[in-house]
Amino acid sequence: MKWKLGIDTGGSYTDAVLVDCSTGEVIKKAKAATTKEDLNVGIESAISQLEIDQVKNICLVCLSTTLATNAVIEEKGAAVGLVTIDEPDHHTYPAAFRFNVKGKINVKGYEISPLDLQSAEQCLTFMKGKVEALAISGYASVRNPSYERQIKELSDKILGIPVVCAHELTNVLGYYERTVTATLNARLIPIIKELIAATKGVLKRKGIDATLVIIKGDGNCMVDSFAEERPIETVLSGPAASALGGMVLSNENSMIVADMGGTTLDIVPVVNREIPVKSCGAVVGSWQTRVKAMKSRSFGLGGDSYIRMDHTGSLNFGPERAVPLCMEAEKNRTLVEEIKKMSLCSNYHIVGRQEMDCVSLFKDNVNEELLEPEEREIIELLKDGSHSLLYLSEALNRDIDSLKIKKLLELSIIQLISLTPTDILHATGEYTQYNREISRIAVNRMANRSRMSEAEFVEYAEAAFTERICSALVESLLAEQGIDEAYLSDEMLRCVFDREQPNRLADFNLKFNVPIVGIGAPAKIWFEKVAEKLRCRVIVPQNSEVANAVGTVSGNINEALEALIRYDSHIRKYIAHLPRRRVVFETLEEAVSFTEKELLLCGKDFAEKLGVKKYQTCIFKDKTETEGCCGVPNHFVELKIKVAISADTKNMSC
Repeated sequence: MKWKLGIDTGGSYTDAVLVDCSTGEVIKKAKAATTKEDLNVGIESAISQLEIDQVKNICLVCLSTTLATNAVIEEKGAAVGLVTIDEPDHHTYPAAFRFNVKGKINVKGYEISPLDLQSAEQCLTFMKGKVEALAISGYASVRNPSYERQIKELSDKILGIPVVCAHELTNVLGYYERTVTATLNARLIPIIKELIAATKGVLKRKGIDATLVIIKGDGNCMVDSFAEERPIETVLSGPAASALGGMVLSNENSMIVADMGGTTLDIVPVVNREIPVKSCGAVVGSWQTRVKAMKSRSFGLGGDSYIRMDHTGSLNFGPERAVPLCMEAEKNRTLVEEIKKMSLCSNYHIVGRQEMDCVSLFKDNVNEELLEPEEREIIELLKDGSHSLLYLSEALNRDIDSLKIKKLLELSIIQLISLTPTDILHATGEYTQYNREISRIAVNRMANRSRMSEAEFVEYAEAAFTERICSALVESLLAEQGIDEAYLSDEMLRCVFDREQPNRLADFNLKFNVPIVGIGAPAKIWFEKVAEKLRCRVIVPQNSEVANAVGTVSGNINEALEALIRYDSHIRKYIAHLPRRRVVFETLEEAVSFTEKELLLCGKDFAEKLGVKKYQTCIFKDKTETEGCCGVPNHFVELKIKVAISADTKNMSC
């Protein structure tokens, strides 16, 4: 008997399943809290609960994660330096430092003006010790990557840190999106490296000697070493595993898979058991990337979404994640007593934070030289455990809104603890795994501020969160029909499904033709409320709480490498733009022959990086010509050549 071990490391929970390779049956399942401060603990806890007695039967370990997606949405990750080459316009990028150097390559791949290596050297020297990774993006680098490569060589000598070149991640034109992709990739490197190291460490301690593969955002797999180089590929890995798991567990042909985790609500349409892939690249948070991923939408709505009340009394949920108060109080009982003793005066209003906000120390090994004195004081106060912002403001004699916690949160040195939907469920008694007392205290304080009774506030909060989930589902449905999301407002979406508004002049008949398959730990409770609100069919299948882990063992290998051959009428020669270089040929036949051989060699190297020995390759060609007329023959414009690499994960180990 052969088994696959599926692991899904989410923002809040780490799930593990043992699946029979032959039948696909879930033999055992387990769930443990994700311990971001030390991922080893959560992963080991989940695997230990499986109580695997025959580890030699495990032939493949499959991993999915939302850590990369969550890091992008929450604007966290490594401090990245960005060097752009001949950027045509000034844009904002997710980088700590950004410099532009001169050196022009045109879209045909010709070097128009030389690269300013002296300026590049000065920029790199300035960033030494200030950044953890570097991204390099040159205009038209997909047509000729030589300038990017030269700066990478320079960086290896000066910085000695991981470097990401934009041309290595995508061959599609679109300078801004390509640069965003490279920058985010660099930003995510330490996050995915830490996850892979933790997983491999646990597997070794458990005596599990099997190939480790990671699910990508398009539902395909890659080996661990490849993921370390291209962590951006794991963005939307969680939603991809959700879709695969939802299909396997529900046995439906067409559906809307809605996966609610701790941080995000991921919604994926499935039609006839096929999941569409975004041709233009995935949107993650506010960033348009060139990452190939399933057509899904991620919303900052989860069981651990940070709940805030604005000056009007309206509630906002996420996208920032907070550790639920009930969960933290289970570990630190003194926090309950601290919260009981400390409260705000009724006439005092916090602008940027909430009365129940607390923080705890997340990282021990912090370079305190980069921090301001007050930030160091906060770290010192948190060394004995989590504390409320009220406690910190009193200890430091500072106003709560002026406490210097923003940078500490962004760098994940500390983590936020506050009221979440999980706390709301604890207050109502619908879910009581952790400390219910602190959740009720928090709800009571929020109720007093909004001049409601505790029962009224809970009903109000649950209805508001359910509405946000409904809005997300309706928005995803309308976007799938091709409606531009720029035209979709919360008010408009609410009109579509809210039939309980008084004095309505018209009703919209919204009908879901396919079921919503709800998966994730909080799915059963919240999606039952959604079903009532939207009057639609909702399926919460057996093993739904570990659906992502089930989805991880369903992925395969499917990759493609592309090259472009174009005719240059000025020099009357054919130019081949290959993944590694640019080559000029006298004839089209020479260009095609060389390109096919080069792509097959690149494909072989690529397959080895993916950890695949047995694979299939197919060559596809797409020729573009201008239409001839009046007896004039068609004129060659370009030829796209693609090599597709495919393999079953069974060929890796099973």
